[in-house]
Amino acid sequence: MSVMTLPLRAIAALFLLSAAAVANAQDCAVYDEATCGNQLYSADATRLQQWCEQGTGVACSGLLREWVSEARQADTRAPNDDPDLQEPAVCKEADPAYDEQACEVAAKAALSKAMGMALTGVFDQREIVLPAGRLASLQSLCVAYPDGDFCREVAEEQWKAGAFVQAVAALQLSCRSGDERACELHAPLQALGSAARPQPATALPCGEYRSDGGLLDTLDFADGGLVGMGMGAQARARLEDGEIRLRHDKGGDFVFQALPGGKLVGMDEWTRMRVFQRSGGPAQCTAPVVFNVVPLPRDCPQAGSTEGAAACCKAGSLQGCNTLGNQQALSGEWVQAAGSYLQVCRAGVREGCENLASAQENNADVDARAQLQQLCEADRSGRHVACDVVATRNWTLMELGRALQDAADQSSKDDAPAAPRTGNHKR
Repeated sequence: MSVMTLPLRAIAALFLLSAAAVANAQDCAVYDEATCGNQLYSADATRLQQWCEQGTGVACSGLLREWVSEARQADTRAPNDDPDLQEPAVCKEADPAYDEQACEVAAKAALSKAMGMALTGVFDQREIVLPAGRLASLQSLCVAYPDGDFCREVAEEQWKAGAFVQAVAALQLSCRSGDERACELHAPLQALGSAARPQPATALPCGEYRSDGGLLDTLDFADGGLVGMGMGAQARARLEDGEIRLRHDKGGDFVFQALPGGKLVGMDEWTRMRVFQRSGGPAQCTAPVVFNVVPLPRDCPQAGSTEGAAACCKAGSLQGCNTLGNQQALSGEWVQAAGSYLQVCRAGVREGCENLASAQENNADVDARAQLQQLCEADRSGRHVACDVVATRNWTLMELGRALQDAADQSSKDDAPAAPRTGNHKR
């Protein structure tokens, strides 16, 4: 992955974002990109709803996104419910505790935390579910103005909310409007009839499951909770609150629930509404392995500064070492970052092991695979979290991806114009 560094004041400003400006009142009932494109991106929900009710499908999609954005802003939980990423009082201009310099320090600490979360792909997995009233309004607009993209988007929002009948109905309208993706999703669900309702799973599946199309179409559930996903990719499955969750190599989860007849259906943003049918394989698998995972402690209050994180890490603080690794990664010092992450991983903290693997993904001088394997073998029980990370990372694809990126970077350098010669250059 690439890491982008931002000016500190720009990062602090992330806490202080304001609402977008309202568009002017030009009539965009008949969508024309030349006259309406910019307005649709800047219009408020009232204007978008007006244009949507006049039959502009693009405005309907804009209205849905605006309502999702409003719901997200109204959700005061920090990403992953992490208090370190909530807006602190020192960044709120109306608060007596407001302090610009303190806000910059807090923003730097938040950036370091966010960097660590971004490395493992879990910056914000929380899904926003729209209120029932707005879902009903969107469904009515889909029925009245069945634009293909819009109705499929409505179906996704209804599915997230557990309104499965409405979701299938919106998918059907989208399919009739010519949306091929909606047709692909709708056919298997329609075949289930009234049984197209996800149910809590009571056990992990075993065997091969296939779906027609989509980013993920292969699930091979095997012993120990390992799941093959094609192209050499593997994940670890677990049963959690009636959901079958597959932790993938970026730290997030693919989520599935059960359907009648032994089928599975996707619930997360990558697999949502996609039906998986059992196609063979073993009938029984050994129980999933439960790994020993240590939560990352909050034992370095001064982790917001480079000096503070380094001092904490030197004193044995795992939070300090993880934060220091994030700061080193931000600076492109991946070998040094790997050393910091290794200390965290050795203690059994998953974030440290996953960040260590990401260091190898970004720098060929890091041999995270060997380090993780050594930690796994040294544990002897086979339950150190390093064992899980080394088993589920797609190391071959990782190496290929980095090689392609390195080739692209070298090509860019070769194509760059040569610097002009001056009298100070020797020929």
